[in-house]
Amino acid sequence: MEAPQILKERLLSTYAEMDLEDIIPGEEFCSENGLCYNIKYEGKVKLNINNQIKAREKILSDLKLIYGIGESKERILKKDGYKTIGDLEGHPKFGQEAREFLKILDRADVTEMMEWLSNWVNQSHPLILFSSCFNETSDFIFLDIETLGLFRRPIILVGLAQIHDNRIIVNQYLSREIKEEKAVLSSFLSFIDEDSTFVSFNGKKFDIPYIKDRMAHHVVKGDLKKPHYDMLTFSRREWNENLPNCKLTTLEEHLFRIKREGDVPSALVPEFYQTYLETGNIGPLVPIIEHNRQDIITLARLFSKIHEIWG
Repeated sequence: MEAPQILKERLLSTYAEMDLEDIIPGEEFCSENGLCYNIKYEGKVKLNINNQIKAREKILSDLKLIYGIGESKERILKKDGYKTIGDLEGHPKFGQEAREFLKILDRADVTEMMEWLSNWVNQSHPLILFSSCFNETSDFIFLDIETLGLFRRPIILVGLAQIHDNRIIVNQYLSREIKEEKAVLSSFLSFIDEDSTFVSFNGKKFDIPYIKDRMAHHVVKGDLKKPHYDMLTFSRREWNENLPNCKLTTLEEHLFRIKREGDVPSALVPEFYQTYLETGNIGPLVPIIEHNRQDIITLARLFSKIHEIWG
């Protein structure tokens, strides 16, 4: 990979005196808190999600999701003919709770489902992933942000994507200046709705808390309490013992044979963006946008891959 400083100098030279709109087509997005720059991309990604019937069977086969049932009790119950949680409906001790859980599945209420499952299994467990099968494909919001550092530094780019008919549609909201951050946050909020479900890579610990912090800083209100599938936890469960690490780029290269060229490492995004601000040269901005877009595309493919493996 090209050394970061050499990459930056090459970009400054290549894009000298060029305008953002000429190199990265997009349009100004008018949010309730001002303007930012919206970059759109469309590409091909096939999302293979297990069907709801199969997911329901896998979830219901785990009797340990009912209070009072451990591994030994589950073995006894299954030996007695209680193969699924559905079979427990008539059980004198476990019937009432079994019926409550079945109602949640019948309603396909993913939020309630995840809350129930989280009481009994950890966040990397396949059953957590299987609950995503109760979503509509268009509900999934693949999310990744770029910031000027850690600990309350501004967000400079929010990347979001949805998949329709095996096409991934990416929308990136960019702060061309630091003062546009509030508009970026509002643009992000305008993208999601009551059915949105987040898919991220370490987003539960980083992206969403970071966005909430910046929303509080700018006094921007919005509901981010959504079902959330964090692919880092699932990836560690599946590949931690077989790969040197579970970074997204490592998984990308191992699983999809993609080796990035001219990529800016995440740790250097703040430096590249700061150079863009100081010089007015869009060169250092280009790989930040491409890095974020590729992260989102790989995230969607990873989500699909885990479903294939665990299905």
